[in-house]
Amino acid sequence: MSSHDYNRYKVAVSGGDMSVGVWEPGAIEPGRVPTVCVIHGITSNHLFFAGLVSALPGVRVIGPDLRGRADSHLLSGPYGMRAHAEDVRRALEEFADPGPVTLVGHSMGGFVAMTLTAMSMDGSDHRCQGPILIDGGLPLPIPASDDDTGRIVRAHPLDDLNDEDLDTDDLIAAVLGPSADRLSMEFDTVEEYLAFFAAHPAFVEGIDPVAAESFVYDLAAKDEHRFRPSTSVEAMQADSADMYTGADFRNALERVMTERQKDVTFLYAERDLLASEPGLYPPELIASYREIWPDMTVVEVAGTNHYDILLTPSGIEACAEAIQATLPPSD
Repeated sequence: MSSHDYNRYKVAVSGGDMSVGVWEPGAIEPGRVPTVCVIHGITSNHLFFAGLVSALPGVRVIGPDLRGRADSHLLSGPYGMRAHAEDVRRALEEFADPGPVTLVGHSMGGFVAMTLTAMSMDGSDHRCQGPILIDGGLPLPIPASDDDTGRIVRAHPLDDLNDEDLDTDDLIAAVLGPSADRLSMEFDTVEEYLAFFAAHPAFVEGIDPVAAESFVYDLAAKDEHRFRPSTSVEAMQADSADMYTGADFRNALERVMTERQKDVTFLYAERDLLASEPGLYPPELIASYREIWPDMTVVEVAGTNHYDILLTPSGIEACAEAIQATLPPSD
């Protein structure tokens, strides 16, 4: 028996309609239902959280497809963390009860969650709890470069948040790798698309059913005979640049970490997008962030990569525990 009833809706946002998946708990007690909002990564969609939803009985889960992706792929820009945060806030207005909502962001979704958290701190809108950041949401490492002496130079990510001269094409290639290349590819069948992921280093042990459903949902028909990934290259490029150089995220990070650092939980994977070590956030960077933000909760999810942190039992358990800690105790 399923723990939740799932439906997908459309909600009006700037420029058109955004698709939102809502998982309602199958059996609920009278009173307010605890609510969580899950925000996906840069080339993903809300269905990638389906395994995590099953580990949250009694909890409503709201999952938007961010503009330019999946069933919201016809929504054009402007993109960027603030635009996505505004869209997510509309989804909460439409589908969440009055009261607190725990924000959960994976990868780029963590940057959106951080931005929305700061936005909710203005005025009387204090409903956003957390955020729970899953292998994202904190400044990412800057790819190494050579100085005039030939030495390898790695700038600290916090130092480069203001650098609008960063080469975002190099950043995309360094961080996303094959995920970025995939967006310009076309596929004859759904099976061919799944075969692409079956050969991906992060899925060498097989494609989880949740991941497979998310990948199939990701496809958009190019014409009568071919498919392409739904995420627009323009959206990926604009959002990648904004994560590194955008003022909205930079300001949000400073405010949240100054005023609500103890509410932030950061879970990180042991391996990166290609299932290689170190992870997207190397150990030395994690150590630096622990020192800079000592009140933030940091959780290493051993044995996981950037993707299966939301697919494996150990990853799901760690993420669910972090979320449950933000929810009111059950009677």
